[in-house]
Amino acid sequence: MAEEVHFIYPEGDWALNRIKDEPGHLLFKGYGAQMPKGDWNESGTKQGIYMMGPNGEYLEGAHAASGSSSRLAERLGRALERWEALKKDKKYAGEKIPAVAEVAPPNMADVPMVLRVSIRDLPRGKGDESGRRRTKRDLQGRGWMAFTEWAWNQNWFAVSDPAALVPKGKGEEAVPEQAAQALIRRTLIDNVRGQNPPWKAEDVKESSLSMRVSKKSKKLWEIEYTGSARLDAGGKGYSPAIYGRAEWDPKAKAFQSFRLVAIGERRGAARFNQRAKDKAPAPMGVLLELHMRQPEAEAAGKKPGKRTR
Repeated sequence: MAEEVHFIYPEGDWALNRIKDEPGHLLFKGYGAQMPKGDWNESGTKQGIYMMGPNGEYLEGAHAASGSSSRLAERLGRALERWEALKKDKKYAGEKIPAVAEVAPPNMADVPMVLRVSIRDLPRGKGDESGRRRTKRDLQGRGWMAFTEWAWNQNWFAVSDPAALVPKGKGEEAVPEQAAQALIRRTLIDNVRGQNPPWKAEDVKESSLSMRVSKKSKKLWEIEYTGSARLDAGGKGYSPAIYGRAEWDPKAKAFQSFRLVAIGERRGAARFNQRAKDKAPAPMGVLLELHMRQPEAEAAGKKPGKRTR
């Protein structure tokens, strides 16, 4: 499934020209040229469900929504039939796809530190399943809009100055205002079921984020974070408590692990976050974890593709 494909097939002549020679774009464009008319949205968004061979060969697919799960199952069936013929014709080995490091968005390739941000609804009380993460079985036979019942989503956050999250002294101190506000306004958002813009400066009614070194050696510093926030934009709000732990390598001047958790009550709805029927106050959690790119993972002695602790 291709959700946000703007990075490999953006809309607009300027954006397309910028990536016209990139391998990912050329592969996806070549695949689209093979698709039946109507299944490939030539001039608009390429968001959709696509099935392709290892060299971009067309197997099946359709832009935007592909209808009910039964229609999608039919497409998958046709794709598998075409794959068997293609594999035989091209003499593809049919080997398993090797494990690789988790890939962050291309625009974060050159930033010094990237955080994976997981946002999810939490159970609202005994017997309530609104915060339960749905499975494929739950959605079987349902229309495509049933995705709004999923209780989990993911973002990415670029940290331009990791050292700002490291205490300068021995005691507790505040995270610098610019770094704290960037993190709070851009990660503590309710896009569990859809899109939601970052908080504006005036939406931050109260906020605090402090840090201290809890254990220190020449090779590694253990850092603890505590804080809270009250975010209010009139029609929506979020009031979490914040707690985190991290490991900083003072020689490499880089984090070896980083995990920050925010848990609190959210309310209201944004234009595109699918909360129109779910505006009442309810618990929501946000988890920020260090994303390690493959060279970083190898240097730290971790297996690519495996989450850091």
